[in-house]
Amino acid sequence: MAKLIHTMIRVRDLERSLAFYEQAFGMAISHRLDFDDFSLVYLRNAESEAEIELTWNKGREEPYTHGDGYGHVAFVVDDARRARNHLIELGSSPNELREFHAADGQLLARYFFIQDPDGYKVEVLERHGHYQ
Repeated sequence: MAKLIHTMIRVRDLERSLAFYEQAFGMAISHRLDFDDFSLVYLRNAESEAEIELTWNKGREEPYTHGDGYGHVAFVVDDARRARNHLIELGSSPNELREFHAADGQLLARYFFIQDPDGYKVEVLERHGHYQ
């Protein structure tokens, strides 16, 4: 059976991206490979074995384009409102807290989106139902 181990995104300013993921989601470097013209930095936290791989192409100045195919990375938290407030305190600008409800009014999901320093969308979902 296949197991998801990481998702990769390209970053322009490695230190800024490392600080964002550490402060916003408690991610820490689990593995790092440095080469002459690029670095691969893997981040994870105690909540999951899955990692985010930050690929930093050294010397790149122009921002990456995300096209229309990239979606988002998602994190689950115990309290989405508290997580959103924490990000605001860090100086970030998360979108508004939103909810999905079933036809009968039952809460399906509470979430918000934020963008990382390179403009990648990150969804933050409250631990509930399918999102554990």
